[in-house]
Parts: sequence; C-alpha cells; structure tokens
Amino acid sequence: MDHKQVATEILKAVGGKENVNSVTHCMTRLRFVLNDEELASTEEIKKMKTVKGIVRQGGQYQIIVGTEVDQFYQAVIALIGTQKNMNSGEIATKKKSLWDNIINTISGIFTPFLGVFAANGVLKGLLAAAIATGIMKPEMGVYIVLNAIADSVFYFMPILLGAAAAEKFGFNKYLGMVIGGSMIYPSIIQAASVEKFTFLHIPMGIANYTSTVFPAIITVYAASFLYKLFKRVCHKNIQFFMVPLLTMIVSVPLALIVIGPVVNTISSILSTILNAIYNFSPVICALALGGPWMILVMLGLHWAFIPLFISELAATGHTSMPGLFTANQFAVAGAILAVAVKSKQDKELKSLGISTGITCILGVSEPGIYGVLLPLKKPFITGIIAGSLGAIPAALMGTKVYAFGATGIFGFLNFIAPNGIDMGFYGAIISSLLGLILGFVLTAFWGMPKEEKRKCL
Repeated sequence: MDHKQVATEILKAVGGKENVNSVTHCMTRLRFVLNDEELASTEEIKKMKTVKGIVRQGGQYQIIVGTEVDQFYQAVIALIGTQKNMNSGEIATKKKSLWDNIINTISGIFTPFLGVFAANGVLKGLLAAAIATGIMKPEMGVYIVLNAIADSVFYFMPILLGAAAAEKFGFNKYLGMVIGGSMIYPSIIQAASVEKFTFLHIPMGIANYTSTVFPAIITVYAASFLYKLFKRVCHKNIQFFMVPLLTMIVSVPLALIVIGPVVNTISSILSTILNAIYNFSPVICALALGGPWMILVMLGLHWAFIPLFISELAATGHTSMPGLFTANQFAVAGAILAVAVKSKQDKELKSLGISTGITCILGVSEPGIYGVLLPLKKPFITGIIAGSLGAIPAALMGTKVYAFGATGIFGFLNFIAPNGIDMGFYGAIISSLLGLILGFVLTAFWGMPKEEKRKCL
C-alpha cells in the first residue's frame, strides 16, 4: 500500500495542509483538528478504499484507517512539513460544548501514551500468569525487574499525566512533569501519614498521590493559567526562569492543600456511585453496558469513564465494570465473521469480513465495525445484543480487571489476579466464547439484511 499517496488524497480532501491545525492518532484513527470542518469533503473521504469510516466528535475530525494508522500519520506529517500535534493548542471555528471539551481534553491527554500503557498492562498480565503457574517467584531478580517496569506506569502516573496535560494546555511539558513529580516526592508521601503537616501554617490534607489520575491533571490545568499570568507580569529578561519558578511554587502547594484533597474526594464519590450501580445487579449492568459499550467507544464517550476505572484499579488493584466488556469484542468478531461466511457471492465483502474479523479477535475492532457492521446496519445491532448477553457469565462469576493492556485474545491476561487464576478469569473466557458464538449465530440467522441474502447461497 502506498501510504504517501493515500495520505496525499486524505490531506487534499480535508481542505489541504493549510486547513490542518493539528493532527495525531490513536490505534486506528487519524485525529485532525481542522480550522474549518466545512472545507472537508466527507463524502469523498468515505469513498476511499482505505478509509473505514469518519467520526466528528469533540472538535476532532477522525478518519478511521485501521491498524496501519501510524504509517499514514507519518506520511501526513511529512506532507505537512512540520509535526503538528493536537496537544499544542487548538483552533476551532465553532464553539464546542463543555462536554465536548471535557472528552476532547481527556482523550488528548491519554492518547499519546496509550501504547505504553497497554504494553505495561500486557507485561503485568504475563507476570501474574508466571507467578500463578510457578514459572517465577516474587523474590526472583528477573521478576523484580520486570515487575518494576510493569508497575512504573501506574506508580509514576502523575508525572506522565503532568507532561501530557501540560502539552494539552499549552505550556512546557517538563514543567508539567516536575509538578506531577513533586506530588509523589518521597518526603511528600511520607508526610501523608503525619496528621499535623502544614505549609506556612496552612494545614495540608496530603494523600499518597502515586497512581492517581485526576489530581495531576487538574493541577496542571490550574498551572496553565498561572503560567500565562506570570508570563504577562514578569519582565522578558527574567521570564526564562522566573515564570517556571513562580508557577511551580504556587501550583504544587495549591495542589497539596486544595486541589488534591477535593479532587480525590470527588473521584471517590464517583467510583462509589459506579460500584453501587454494579453491585446493585451485575447482570442488569451487563445487559445495559456490555453491548452498548461499543457505541460509547465509537462516540468517544468512553473517555468519561476510563480515568475512573484507572483510578479504581490503582487504588484497589482491580476494577469490576470493565470485566463486563470483554464479551463485546468477541461478539463484534462473531458478527463480522458471520457476514463473511454468508457473503459467498460478494467476494470483496467476504474478504473484508474475514480480515477484519480476525483483526477484531486479535484486539482491534474498529475496521470491522465501520467497514462491515455499520454499513449493513442489522449485523451491528446483533453484535450489540450478543455483547450484552455474552457479558452475563462475567457478571455472575465476578470477573475483574487487574491490568489495562491489550484487548481480544491478548486481553485475557488482564483478568489474571496477582494471587493466581480465579473464577473471574474463567468468567472472562466463557463470556468471550459466548459473545463470539451469539454474535455469529444471531447475525447469520437474523442479522443479515435482505439485500445481502439475495447475494448469498
């Protein structure tokens, strides 16, 4: 595939490089922030064979190109001539809603290091499997080193988020890292156990902010305003060091005195609400979210929940609700493969179904959703139904997620508890198989549209 040629066509169709304010990518999507979305020829882009679909959400013009997205991204960057990144500030011709801004901000902060985050999750799952099977023991040097790698992304989460948030909010990412690092400095963590700890006689309700998500993000957001303020008031000859200095010595105490305690309290309340919904009836929760989670991901609304799941995982070592979503991936794969099997006369659709169905089992569902299920509509519905029904065993067997890593068959590593395989792990396996079977059966016998049935033998 000529990635440069496709990138050239995409860039032309979005209104040329002059219309591109910023661009980045996730696992399957090129995420453009355009100066004027009206200049983009959406219908022309949809006709491109490489493009699986288009999503306009949160101020982003997202073009789904599949697992080769990084090659397309590099080709686009080469054509633009400078690496425009969506975290460096955005221009929008239309005022975005508060909800769009929140979702766009969260996704913009997490997207840059999702690959590393997933890699650490996979490693954590492999180590849990090694301990459970007796291949490794916790006191072994190889385990200690690899476990340090696997846990580092969580332990130093405020530093990573500090850097990503600073870029998103438009100032030096190294300053953001220092702010995040200050919150988890060893003496600060030690002070968390001291009842009477003050800063200039002001009581500080310090907590252990290692592995936390929201405190660093909110602090850096506040720091972005302080940074701009101090840049205005400081003489240009001393801005180089004085602006970062003032920003740090104001924002970090502010985080420890006000932002951290308040944000942690709010996060705890939201997590309690989510757990209450889950504990009220895991089965009802599975039916309500197991399949429709796919819609939330498509719309980008899942970013409202991801930080809460990560916070719970960091605080308790596991999180329950994401355990209900494992059937969803396989239900989608089953529906896609059913379309491939039934499309005996449509060779192109059959080939697309087989390739994207296998890709979905391996963990990437968007090419199949946008390339196969959505265009045919009814298979999309059967996939959602299968995802909800398939989630029931996971709900009944108490499936929990102990790491955020890959999805699909590699995602089973996420369900291995640190002390070994439990019933929840088997619940994840059963749910995945049930989702795959139901997705295939419901689609094959009910979900194929009438026009497609005329083409099938």
